[in-house]
Amino acid sequence: MAVLDQIQTFVIVMFENRSFDNVLGHLSMSRFGKRKDVEGLVDPETNLDYTNFLDAQGYQPLELEDGSLLHDLPHNRALVEDQLAKANGRYTMSGFADAYFRHTGSRVSDPPSMGFLAPADTPMSSFLAAQYAVCDHWFAPLPTDTQPNRSMAFSGYAPIDNTEPRPIPIVPGSFIFEWLNARGVSWRVYHCGISFFALFDGLHEEVLGPNFRSFRHFPADWEAESAAEMPAVIFIEPEYSDSPIHFGWTPNDNHPPTAMGPGENFLRDIYKLLTKDVEKWSRTLLLAMHDEHGGFFDHVSPLAISSPPPPGALYQVPFESTGPRVPALVASPWIPPGTVFKGPLDHTSILQLLAEKFSGTPDYNEEVARRRKAGIQSVSALLAASLDRPRSDIPSPPADTIVSPVALKGAPEPQIETENQQAFTAAAKDLLAHDRKRALEKYPELAHLPEEQPKPAPAAPR
Repeated sequence: MAVLDQIQTFVIVMFENRSFDNVLGHLSMSRFGKRKDVEGLVDPETNLDYTNFLDAQGYQPLELEDGSLLHDLPHNRALVEDQLAKANGRYTMSGFADAYFRHTGSRVSDPPSMGFLAPADTPMSSFLAAQYAVCDHWFAPLPTDTQPNRSMAFSGYAPIDNTEPRPIPIVPGSFIFEWLNARGVSWRVYHCGISFFALFDGLHEEVLGPNFRSFRHFPADWEAESAAEMPAVIFIEPEYSDSPIHFGWTPNDNHPPTAMGPGENFLRDIYKLLTKDVEKWSRTLLLAMHDEHGGFFDHVSPLAISSPPPPGALYQVPFESTGPRVPALVASPWIPPGTVFKGPLDHTSILQLLAEKFSGTPDYNEEVARRRKAGIQSVSALLAASLDRPRSDIPSPPADTIVSPVALKGAPEPQIETENQQAFTAAAKDLLAHDRKRALEKYPELAHLPEEQPKPAPAAPR
């Protein structure tokens, strides 16, 4: 493909836990411009096709002002199954209100899981959708939560089906760093705080190595290194809300209860940095997506693409479908403004793209090949309708810093440490145990890691 030959640098940014309808569903709504080419929400407050039920009471999508939520939303495997609400062989997408009640015990009249954001609350995502490409059929690979979907994104396999506080297993030979190294492809990770890659089993040397750098180094690196010196694949990580310590960074991964504003600011900063150098930008493809829907409503049924447990998996029951849609944006001067790609995509579409670029075949591994044959396309399918030459214009992003107000009234509920928060804490301690000196040089915030409180002694028998 001629356009793919012109792309030299792939920049991949993965945020956390938002559905397409929550972030970009407004694109097709009458009061926000009504783009008929995007499959978003249409008359959401009255469209009975979107009705979710709880004890025979119907709930509709509602406009939700961005801000800190009172708590996280349900999105583990069992509760996602409730949300998809399969009936008579069809996913009705009618169980989000019910799953919210099951998770929280709260019967609020406007469950946040049914909320969608206006363009003013997602200005950078809306900008990229208008000026470059939005993919309105990009799905989380699996109908479950963060760790399995990120495992799929970076290896094509999910040896786990839920998020738990243990190292995430890796299928040998499949992980993206190993795959790139085997083909002599340069790569780098820029992280705000503790990298999510620290949660994967056996990656201590990579996470503490020279290919991992603080995002604070990215502006100088992008400016100083020539186009030939820049890594071919760059992963940029936000500051994760689940990190045990935030040292010099504000959580900006969009993970509820964190608001969207910080993540929108972060995405804008990345775009502004990438577009400062016209020559490098002309050879760059930026991909920004969310790992899974995070419990937020989406009206489009998942794809009926099954996922069997890989060898050595810690579960036995196959997945019957993908997860719900997630926001996915692709930006490059090779993409015409207002592009909407409607082909079926998931995170393994990126692995297909990299395999096409660096090995001449879309089949990154056996599972990615199986998913391709089942219908999952490569991101390169979007580029097939690209321009003959890069655009000379560089649209200016929204200028104002986004400040997210508190969206819900009332005092925040006491937060129970989630499985992924426990996993981050365990990964941070593992880094210190592996090589304390290098760990503190790479992640100085680890010096402020809260110490475990001693467990109370058992009560004496009476």
